[in-house]
Amino acid sequence: KKSFRGPFRACHDVINPRDFYRNCLYDVCMSGGARQVLCQVLETYAATCRRNGATVHDWRTPAGC
Repeated sequence: KKSFRGPFRACHDVINPRDFYRNCLYDVCMSGGARQVLCQVLETYAATCRRNGATVHDWRTPAGC
């Protein structure tokens, strides 16, 4: 959402998070909640955002990655 103030806030207008969110939800659920899977998905989203010129703030600390 545009009102979202988290570490990916600048990215949401550049890269739609919907597909990343859906894939993350599925992958994390299918892995029994594995933090490693969550971290991999978030890293992929962060890298995609940066490649497209968006600033990504520290997401690792809040996500526990």
